[in-house]
This record gives sequence, C-alpha cells and structure tokens, in this order.
Amino acid sequence: MHAMNNSTALDQLLQVANESLQVRCHAVPIWQIPGYYFDPAGHQAAKRLMEADAQAAYTTALAHQITGEAVYADKAIELINGWASINQELADNDGPLVSAYLGVGLIQAAELIKSYTGWRKDNQNQFVRWMTTVCLPAWDGIPLRNNWWSWSLYAQLALFRFMDDRECFAAEAANLKKHIEDCIAPSGFIPEETKRGTKAVWYHYFALAPITAASKLILDETGEDLFHRTYPGGKSIKKALDTLLYYVDGHTEEWPYDKDQNIPPLGAHTWPLDLFEAMSKIYGDPSYERFVSPYRPIIGHINKNNGYFQSYAWVFPELQFIAK
Repeated sequence: MHAMNNSTALDQLLQVANESLQVRCHAVPIWQIPGYYFDPAGHQAAKRLMEADAQAAYTTALAHQITGEAVYADKAIELINGWASINQELADNDGPLVSAYLGVGLIQAAELIKSYTGWRKDNQNQFVRWMTTVCLPAWDGIPLRNNWWSWSLYAQLALFRFMDDRECFAAEAANLKKHIEDCIAPSGFIPEETKRGTKAVWYHYFALAPITAASKLILDETGEDLFHRTYPGGKSIKKALDTLLYYVDGHTEEWPYDKDQNIPPLGAHTWPLDLFEAMSKIYGDPSYERFVSPYRPIIGHINKNNGYFQSYAWVFPELQFIAK
C-alpha cells in the first residue's frame, strides 16, 4: 500500500492558488505554437505562456468558488482580462489544439467567477469576443477527428455554457454524440489513437479526458446522460474507460499495438488518475475506486517538463464535483 497523503485536496488547491497570486499575465498579441513533433522546444516555450496563466486563473477561481475570498477572484479576472485584451491571433500548427486544452482552463475559471460582482460586464463581454473571434474559429476548423476534436468539442461546449447560448450548446452536444459513436470501437479502443506508437495509451487518455468532461457539462446543463448511453455495436464511454483501465492497471505489457508504451509511475499528479478519480464519482465502479484510492487526493496531470497542469479536463476532480 502507498502512504496516504494527510493533506486534503482543498489544502493542495489553496497552496497552488496562493502561489498563483504572484503570477503576472503572459499574453502576447500573436500566440505562435509550433507543432510539438517539429519543434518541441519552441512548442513548449510558447505553451508555457498560457500554462502559467491558465493554472493561476483556474486554481484561484476554484479557490474563490469554495472560500468566497475576493483576492482569488480578482487574480483570475486579471489574467482572463489580460488574455482577452492582448491576444489577437493564434498561429502555427498546434495553435488550435493547445488553445483548446489550455484555453478551456480559462473558460472554466470564467464560469467559476461569473457571478462575482468585481468582474465587470464589459470585461466579460471582451472575454467572449476574444474567445469567439480568435479561439472558436480555430477550434471549429480542426480537420482531425482524433483527440484534437475531443478537445475542440469540450472547449466549445464550455464556452457556449458560459455564454448561455443554448442553441450552439445543443448543436455541439449533438456533435459530441456523433464523435463518441465514430471514434470509439466496440472493443473499447479508439482506432485513431491506437496508431500513435509508444504514446498510444497516453492518447487514449488524452481523448477520453475531454470526452468525459464534455459529457459532464451536458449532464449538468441538460440532464442528458451520455455516460450510461450505449451506441450501436455496443460502443460506450464506459467500455472505452474500462479498456484503458485494464492496460494502465498492471497489464501494459498486454497492449495489443506497439510495445514499450510510455506510461508514468502512478501518482496524484499523473495521468490517468485524474480521469478515473472523476469517473469513480460518475459510475461508482469499485474497480475505479480501487485504482485511485491509494493516491488521493488526486490533483491532476502535471506536465513533467515544466510543472504546470498539462490540460483542463479534470484538475482537482474531487473539488470540481462540489464547486458549483
């Protein structure tokens, strides 16, 4: 057994949120993000601009939601307003994807502080304008139907929820249902992601994290439950999750595609614990509970290259289920 961590998820959140109070906005007018596989160093340097700010905005907004402390909301507002007022363009190959999986952290933050009286309506409108004119066209234009589209749909659903645009939300919910049916095989594998060499297991996680987070948005907003829905051929989110869990939970050597899958030692800061902590709350499945319980509190997947959260589907998942 692993030693239980005595600090709570809230303790850990407040630690990050307090450190985040020192963060200054890193927004740039043209945010250029080269493709990771073409220019890893350039990609990571560009990404760090929003990684720092999304982490600070999200954790302070969540801390405000739970504690009611204005200082946290004010920091989140400063960072969100900074990006909304400065950034005018996404550029290069990975702009659409990175702006979705990091930008949705800013949208989540915005949602958490939406009713805070210190966030002026004109600034909220400016945020929506930036998102709809700079980010949304990039997300909508993604041609791939792999994890890129999963993140696009999640970011769009989060944005339309923030905007209270029910018509656009419903349209993207329909797109998500089609995407789930198209991308998950009856076996539970995601064929597009099985081709990703030694990172195929990671990419299964990276596709399912936004699919599940988007499904939770739909459940919260409309009551429609995609988690327990079975698609033609027996396809389901649950089958995909169970398939992923089997291989990360001690059976990596049995992965039927490329061998030597790149899977980190399990821990509170590593994938796919964040995903299965959230899903243990959705499904109440004893196997999910057994998988995550030794590592609680689960924080979220931290990018080992720089110490920031890698993306924003499930970050402090336990607290995401209580913050409303």
